[in-house]
Amino acid sequence: MLTPRDVVVDPVLSNVSVAYKNEEYIAEQVFPVFTVGKQGGKYYKYDKSALRRNKTNRAAGSPANEVEYGLTTDSFYCEDHALKEAIPFEVIEQADAALNPEMDATESVTEMLLIDKEVALATSLTNTSIVTQNVTLSGTDQWSDFDNSDPFDDIRTGINTVQTAIGRRPNTIILGQQTFNKLIDHPDIVDRIKYTSGTGITADMLARLFDVKRVLIGSAVQNTAVEGQTDSLAYIWGKHAIICYVADAPKLKQVTLGYHFTFKTREAEKWDDGDAKARYVRVHDNYVQEFVAAEAAYLIKNAIA
Repeated sequence: MLTPRDVVVDPVLSNVSVAYKNEEYIAEQVFPVFTVGKQGGKYYKYDKSALRRNKTNRAAGSPANEVEYGLTTDSFYCEDHALKEAIPFEVIEQADAALNPEMDATESVTEMLLIDKEVALATSLTNTSIVTQNVTLSGTDQWSDFDNSDPFDDIRTGINTVQTAIGRRPNTIILGQQTFNKLIDHPDIVDRIKYTSGTGITADMLARLFDVKRVLIGSAVQNTAVEGQTDSLAYIWGKHAIICYVADAPKLKQVTLGYHFTFKTREAEKWDDGDAKARYVRVHDNYVQEFVAAEAAYLIKNAIA
């Protein structure tokens, strides 16, 4: 029978998993990783008292007017996300020198974990019951209608809505890959950039155009087919656009859209199963996606047809 001592955390495979980065994934750029010391706990959330105008005049010899801010707490609990893959002993024994079945399995399992994380966040951020500041475009208002749509006006509305809600100007725009592909061909965009560059329109150019720090492209895809059926790949971030504010560095007591509260760094384990005649590799990722300020986002749903 397999015992806990047979399961070991492999530091080399753990490093492979932690270092595994695919530029297609943007979830951890939208919700930065906030490492916490306990699996569950509370975090502080300030209200908007600091934005209220107060009487500041003070007569000589009189004390300054006393003010206070509202402070509430919310709870988080980091759940364990894990997948495992079996490597038959025959594969390990016959693998060529250039191959490393354990590393291959670690990367494969890590990829699946990251896809799950990406899909979960994209699903939440495009849910109008969560991001309640939103608009759904249809017909001639969609940016795929080059003659009638006005993406600048739609994005300005989003920027103003977020800034009014949190007192900070949004610094990030998230575009699904299909939305980005259509937007850079829109005449309103092309006309404003055509004299500044002879190259194609990039995400950085859009960021400068909309006066935000960055434009993130959600280009990751997932296979939505049931196992055993014909593969069906689809973009994870859909045909939407999201305007939001993301803090530069994770820290408590600040306004930001959300965090990945993470209890443990992603780690890989391995063990041998004599009955199955295989070595198992399992990767753990212990986190929770937590909205800190949902009003720091504005969703443009179905930005294109």
